[in-house]
Amino acid sequence: MIKNHIKIAWRNIRKNKGFSLLNMSGLTIGITCFLLLATYIYHEVSYERFFSHADRLAYFSLSYKSPNSPELVSSGTTPTGLQPALQSEFPEVQQASRLYAYTQAGLIDINDQSLKENKLYYADHNLFEILDYQFIEGNKKHVLEGPNQIVLTESLAKKYFPNESAINKALVIDKVNWKVTGIIQDLPSNTQLKFSAILSNQGLARYKESSWTSANDITIALLANEMSFQSVQLKLNHLVKNKFTDAIKQGYQFGFQVEKLTDIHLHSKTSGTGNILYIYILTALGIALIVLTCTNFTNLILAHAIERKKEIGVKKVLGAGRQNIFFQFLLECSLMILISLLLSILATFLLLPVFSHFMGVDISFPIWNKPVVYLSLLTFFISLSLLAGGWPAYSISSLKPISIFKSKLSEKQTGISLSKILIAFQFCISIFFIICTLFASRQMEFIQSKNTGLDRSDILVIDGRGWKDKERQLLKDKLSQLNSVKGMTASYDNPVNIQGGYSISDVEGQPTDFSINVTAIPIEKDFVSLFNIKSVAGSPLSDTDILRARDTVSPENSFIINTLTASALGWSPKEAVGKRINLNGRKGSIKQVVESFNFTSLHNEISPVVLFPEYDYFGNIFIKLNAQVPMQDAINQVKTIVKEIDPKNTYEYHFLNDDYNQLYLQDQQTTKAMQLFSFITITIACMGLFALSTYTVQQRIKEIGIRKVLGASVLKIVKLLSFDFLKLVVFALLISVPFGWLAMHKWMDNFAYHIELDWWVFFLAGSVALTIALLTISYQTVRAAIINPVECLRDE
Repeated sequence: MIKNHIKIAWRNIRKNKGFSLLNMSGLTIGITCFLLLATYIYHEVSYERFFSHADRLAYFSLSYKSPNSPELVSSGTTPTGLQPALQSEFPEVQQASRLYAYTQAGLIDINDQSLKENKLYYADHNLFEILDYQFIEGNKKHVLEGPNQIVLTESLAKKYFPNESAINKALVIDKVNWKVTGIIQDLPSNTQLKFSAILSNQGLARYKESSWTSANDITIALLANEMSFQSVQLKLNHLVKNKFTDAIKQGYQFGFQVEKLTDIHLHSKTSGTGNILYIYILTALGIALIVLTCTNFTNLILAHAIERKKEIGVKKVLGAGRQNIFFQFLLECSLMILISLLLSILATFLLLPVFSHFMGVDISFPIWNKPVVYLSLLTFFISLSLLAGGWPAYSISSLKPISIFKSKLSEKQTGISLSKILIAFQFCISIFFIICTLFASRQMEFIQSKNTGLDRSDILVIDGRGWKDKERQLLKDKLSQLNSVKGMTASYDNPVNIQGGYSISDVEGQPTDFSINVTAIPIEKDFVSLFNIKSVAGSPLSDTDILRARDTVSPENSFIINTLTASALGWSPKEAVGKRINLNGRKGSIKQVVESFNFTSLHNEISPVVLFPEYDYFGNIFIKLNAQVPMQDAINQVKTIVKEIDPKNTYEYHFLNDDYNQLYLQDQQTTKAMQLFSFITITIACMGLFALSTYTVQQRIKEIGIRKVLGASVLKIVKLLSFDFLKLVVFALLISVPFGWLAMHKWMDNFAYHIELDWWVFFLAGSVALTIALLTISYQTVRAAIINPVECLRDE
């Protein structure tokens, strides 16, 4: 019996090739998009969950506030003293470890050349007992026990020791020998802790004593159990009171926070690289896509059922029961769903690398190696068969033979009422995502075009680590002789994402206990002029200022502050010039006040910042290129100069605008996904509308014939038929606009600087939807309007 039903189902699918292809194509596209989105979402929520004790891994952060600052400052790094305190004073903590970024050049000598490695970190000896990475070689308990020991990832080991084992071999980093004691598998993409090698911190001067005055370490821990987080947080509060007693009495505020390491990526404001809001958006988009797909499948099945009404009538007259017909059509629907699902799985595997590149994330296939994925797909198939195929099968099997042969099927019998509701629902979702896509795209354009107060154009960035003062000055002198270069400067941090947390105290004219939090960055003399930061008061740094700041006996610093810093200190820009301040022990006077500029993402408001000349370490060198000279020629000329000064320099470069765009990577990824899948949702909705228009025209074909006989024009009939469909779209528009406004208002709250929710964007979204809907139904309505009335009425 079942075999016979399967044969009939397959025969009907082959007999109606056009319909089957259209229906299965829509279903395959929808399911493929859903699976791709689900894979990406799973990747995002699975960060750090590959560790065996993932739910017990803790991440620590710091918050602090000076007495006169308006709000707390949060940092993803902590003092060196926290880890020993966790180990000795917290019984809930089994192990605690620190990571500290390697800040030197990272030049590895091999075969008479130097290669630069950027992802190097120092760590405590017990790091791999907390984070149980898979070791290929080496014992995780002993690999970092001694000084100058290093653990490499598999890729790095193969890079420098391609045809031999790297264990016990020496790796020369910045002229220092490091012994390779372990090799681990390459890190998966779903991790916040990205490194290529871990160096032992044994013997580092900064770890000889526990310090609480600066915060530069990433601190993680393995707790005794999953329920220990709350008790650890309570003890951290007591720890703060003990370690910062004097500072708290002076009005300072401090706090340590403990979070699950698995929550950092999406939930942490200090260290997370993701955003849970975007996961909610993409989840909603994925659900909307699969609902639209099921709705479209149902509509197409119902539309096709009218063409098969006589087949159903004959079967019923010959004795076929309702249950038999129901099962036959359900099996036919299920077979199409199964074929579409298998094609979707194949398409997902083929398209995943492309989609990964499109989203800017390396999503690997191991996610699909888990049995739970295929169990979910089976459940998905059964649910989809019952939901998307069940109603058409029920509706078709409920038709009465007498109604079929007299062509008197009511809307309830044919499912037109439900189809209209489903079409309206489809367009509600489609218009909603059109609105969201238009606003998101405009916000991304706004980010690119906004004047942040800092000129980023034509700025070449090269690694500043490892350059000595004389070499850097020589580079500057030689570059100044090139027509292709307008200038050069350097700084500790990247100017589009300054991270340094400092405090200002001993402010001239203020009480002795006055202090505020600021962001600050060590800079080279020409920093302000190269980036074209507008001066408000005072004068630029001079060579004399640099010499005074570098005096090793009695240094005198010259500070550049923005207008917000001047205001926070109680001065106007002109009043601020010449005033004395103390910046974390650096005493000096304010030399210049500049306009406030965006030095972090536009998600954050501009805040007080201090620029000061300090030549101990520059992480970046910035070279302003002449836009009148061909870009590649200028780059090559700079390369020639760099190689003259440092023949071993790898000359890796990028542009400052790349760093700026990186700040909005998650926003851009989500916007691109919305653009792509909004197009797919409107396409699927139009397929459903096309099905309904076909469906309705077939039902009203004799009415159209009679109207033409009575003198109705083609235009009048087109208007008559189109009006019913366009009403559905207008109804969907009225419902989707308020939801679109609420969603975009919520999304824009993530940005301190954003566009307005202009009314014309909603109007444009509605116009686009109406135009697409009209074009979709025009084929059927015009075709019906121009048909010969004789063809419509000849059966009577």
